[in-house]
Amino acid sequence: MQLNLRNRISFFYLISTAVLTGLIFVVIYFSVSETVYRHLDEDLDAESNEIEKNLVVLNDQFIIANAFEWNESEHGRIEVNPIFIQINDAAGKVIKKTGNLLNGKLSFDSTLKFESYFNTSLSGSQIRQVQIPIKNPIGVTLGYIIVAMPLAESATVLQNLFTILFGTFWIVLLVLYYVTRYIAGKSISPINKVISTAERITKENLDERIELPVHKDEIYKLTSTINDLLNRLEDAVLREKQFTSDASHELRTPLAVLKGTLEVLIRKPRDVDEYETKIKYCISEVDRMTALLEQLLMLARFESGKVVPVISEIDLNLTLQSVFHRMQSISNEKKLSIKYEDHGRIPVHADSSLVEIIIENILSNAIKYSRGGEEIKIRVENYADKTVCSIQDKGMGMNEEQISKIFDRFYRGDESRNSRIDGNGIGLAIVKRLADLQNITISVSSQVNKGTDFNISFPN
Repeated sequence: MQLNLRNRISFFYLISTAVLTGLIFVVIYFSVSETVYRHLDEDLDAESNEIEKNLVVLNDQFIIANAFEWNESEHGRIEVNPIFIQINDAAGKVIKKTGNLLNGKLSFDSTLKFESYFNTSLSGSQIRQVQIPIKNPIGVTLGYIIVAMPLAESATVLQNLFTILFGTFWIVLLVLYYVTRYIAGKSISPINKVISTAERITKENLDERIELPVHKDEIYKLTSTINDLLNRLEDAVLREKQFTSDASHELRTPLAVLKGTLEVLIRKPRDVDEYETKIKYCISEVDRMTALLEQLLMLARFESGKVVPVISEIDLNLTLQSVFHRMQSISNEKKLSIKYEDHGRIPVHADSSLVEIIIENILSNAIKYSRGGEEIKIRVENYADKTVCSIQDKGMGMNEEQISKIFDRFYRGDESRNSRIDGNGIGLAIVKRLADLQNITISVSSQVNKGTDFNISFPN
């Protein structure tokens, strides 16, 4: 049987309460029972001591020295609380008994060799009885003193107590069940609000959030966690929409150029040189789209988690030298100088191939956005907890708003768009993802028209 959360809470609480209440009631019953029997046994002890004082052991026989004790009214007739006394010999034969026993006699157990208390019956009525051996000075049993008292009143008290506890037990459980069910319902009502709100949220209204409870308990934490999840989902959907929009825009432009160029070519016959020029232009646009698609595929692989970096100790100096030599021809075209001093071996923990992509993309950006004749500086500094590689240019720079967006896919500043600087805004998005995969931190500082400084921090 499937129970909802409310009923499960009520059921488990009921079971635990039933066990605890049952144990408490059992303890109460047996405590009262033990107290009742203890008082009865104390009365039996007092009476048996009186009888024992009036017995004189002589020549392996015992004599009742004070017969007056046997003639007391409580021993002679049946009263509300009579006391029954009987003396047996060693063989168990009744030697003497009080008159209130009439034709009856108290139970005798020959197996009991020591003072013993037990419940038995007399003429159909329950009694509490003590059996005490009478011994001579050397320890030989000569007979037994048996004293008994009615158990009816005590049994009635215990029976009434049992009935009350048993009846109360079920009443308490019934009341607790409904009270617990009500409290459980009130306790999980915020969860029902979470469910109803979550059911309303779709892709179209991802900006809606679940109202936080007043009390900062587990449900508050659950609600807050779900809201955080919705924030991430909304951000992912928005980025996906932006990605689709930007990708289609980036691809639409070269496709439109290709179509327009080809349409112009087929309008009328042209000479060979013009055909070659237009075809070369179309090839360059195809190359541009190919590069864009390759970068998109690369970024998709990195973000899907399918690329797992192989972290090991590498020489950052060798990586910088490799990138430096590859980019030197491009920098020479813009008459830029790249300044880098060989520092010898620089050990860092990272993936060599991924670090090359990071440095190459950042250096490529520095070359793109630097003015001709300027200098790009690469320097490495070692600290106790990290190694920092800095790439600094003296290009157009950025303001704070632009810095906050440069790692977004397809983001390009207005200046770069207007100045026709090559690029599609994917490079730094790849840099950011690769850095995150290796726990590498990248920070950016920049000033408009003064340049930009990228700091790549490798943890030691």
